Amino acid sequence: MVTFELVRPAWLWLLAGLPIWLLWMRPPSGWGLLVARSGEARRLAFRRLPGALLELAPHALRAAAMGCLVVALAGPQLVRTYQEPVTEGVGIVLAVDLSTSMWAEDMAEQTTRLDVAKETLERFLGERTDDIGVVSFAGEALTRLPLTGDTYVTRAAVAGLEVGLLLDGTDIAGAIAAAGGLLRDAPHASKILILVTDGAHNRAGLLPTLAARAAAVHGIRIYPIAIGTEDAAGVGTANMETVLTQAALLTGGRYFRASDAAALDEIYAEIDRLTEPTEELVERSEIIPVGVWPILMALLLLLGGAGMRASRWGVVP
Repeated sequence: MVTFELVRPAWLWLLAGLPIWLLWMRPPSGWGLLVARSGEARRLAFRRLPGALLELAPHALRAAAMGCLVVALAGPQLVRTYQEPVTEGVGIVLAVDLSTSMWAEDMAEQTTRLDVAKETLERFLGERTDDIGVVSFAGEALTRLPLTGDTYVTRAAVAGLEVGLLLDGTDIAGAIAAAGGLLRDAPHASKILILVTDGAHNRAGLLPTLAARAAAVHGIRIYPIAIGTEDAAGVGTANMETVLTQAALLTGGRYFRASDAAALDEIYAEIDRLTEPTEELVERSEIIPVGVWPILMALLLLLGGAGMRASRWGVVP
């Protein structure tokens, strides 16, 4: 849709003075001398209306030129409004457990849980253009990488995750809180936390359910993934699944469990499907200044008035 607007419409008040200017510019009947320059003009002089129109024409053209200049001062512009589809990216934080239990080799032959988690995460990252951050946690949580759209930096941060970088333990609440700090003010419509762990929460202080409720307030969905075989997880399996399931339910996410690399890849594919970027129609405006056209019209009108004064129907003075 295209609309016509004026940037400074107050200048249009000057148009009210044009009739006064026109009357002031017209010479009084007792002043000056009107001279006809041809026989045709002489014949017209006997007819009052055509003669009056010819007499006023140069002044009217100049008045019209002044009006065009006033419009140009008002700042005319065309505003073209249109809707453009914009794809809204996803804000993602990857929280990876670095407790000593991640050294267990029960998901692939001669490969630790952490190595499987990192390899599948790197495949999940692929060529994603989303903003992605990385949080590592064990007995405490640490932000490894703030949100960034640089896939190379994200891959390097994931590849650098190693057991032993943090105090041993499993602080799931701290991981959720750290991820929430990264996503809280992110400008994304969709914010998700993918939390990969193999153990139950065992740290004092903030409870995982409270951290999940705080994340839900900021629109963050949690997708916890429990990795490792159930036999290796031991007696803490039920407690772990309860905590992770509650975190997912409180935030509108979903709990997953993976016992091998293939299952992890399928889980990431499902998360990718659940968090597809949203497309919205954004209204944009394009401003096209058109002030040069009234100026050109004013020049043409002035030339026309000057041409009439120099023609065979010219008026003196």
